[in-house]
Amino acid sequence: MGKLRVQIVNPEKKVFDGEAGMVIVRAVTGEMGVLPGHAALVAVLDAWPVRILKDEREVQFDVEGGILQVRPEGVTILTPG
Repeated sequence: MGKLRVQIVNPEKKVFDGEAGMVIVRAVTGEMGVLPGHAALVAVLDAWPVRILKDEREVQFDVEGGILQVRPEGVTILTPG
């Protein structure tokens, strides 16, 4: 399986920039997982931890809502904090 390029950005800084095997978020429509090759989409996020699965470990980042954008190049999450 391939890797996703993942960026989490808030107004002050880039919180995370790296590769992952999967990203799990909670959108206002429900929880979703994004794998490499996922269809392009834009979703509004709830305030909830973003889970990034990297190899054998999981990293979490608390976000206060925001926007998720999935493109062929990867995933970008824009969050207010």
